[in-house]
Amino acid sequence: MDLLSFVVALAAVLIGAVGQRMIGMGWGLVVTPAVALVAGPLAAVLVVNLYGAIACLIILPRVWRDIDWRRLLWIAIPALAVMVPGMLLAKGLDTDLLRVAVGAIAVLGVLVAVAFTSATRTHDGPALRVASGTAIGLLNASVGMGAPAVGAYSLLSGWQDRTFVATMQPFWVLISGAVVAVRPLVAPEGSPEWPLWAWFALALPVVAGVLLGDRLAHLVNPTVVRWTIIALSVLGGGALIVTGTLGLLG
Repeated sequence: MDLLSFVVALAAVLIGAVGQRMIGMGWGLVVTPAVALVAGPLAAVLVVNLYGAIACLIILPRVWRDIDWRRLLWIAIPALAVMVPGMLLAKGLDTDLLRVAVGAIAVLGVLVAVAFTSATRTHDGPALRVASGTAIGLLNASVGMGAPAVGAYSLLSGWQDRTFVATMQPFWVLISGAVVAVRPLVAPEGSPEWPLWAWFALALPVVAGVLLGDRLAHLVNPTVVRWTIIALSVLGGGALIVTGTLGLLG
């Protein structure tokens, strides 16, 4: 294990946990590329989902009363339903080519969402929720980054208040927990062979990030949330394109 890369991963986990607590997303975008440096792209999916579920479990009691349970079910059920197909897709296709394609679609989707919505004009309903949940589940299971699809749905539906932040915590517990539970059976290869101390060390910035995010959460307002979601979603798609392209060239 390269020590410098591991330190970078620790910092990324801290930042990702802060973002997850404050705006309900950003974990996968920040953490996936950093962990991929240490463990490789396949192992990063498992590691990111494992520690992401832990982060959201820690956050969950703090936001429980604001969770929108009805909307959670609309997006979580289709996301869980495509978990295994998403893993099989990643296993059967060239992972780097899949990243480039998914990243391009994600960026386009966010830009379209921004173009067709505003703070006062939104679109939401069962069809959009099911489609969004499906896209999130496929992205998360195949390339470990469902944030662009989450961002697109948030922008289209206008769902950017405190209930969004709250509902994303049990959502990611379910989705990430399912990946951790099912992946060893569907795609057992790719688990990082880390020493025990590394697994415990990576948990420390998760807890620290959640606690720091708690202290900073009051600084968030709807305008900041909207533009942060746009930026993170576009950057998430861009990160997939860059990492996929580098993999193809290498």
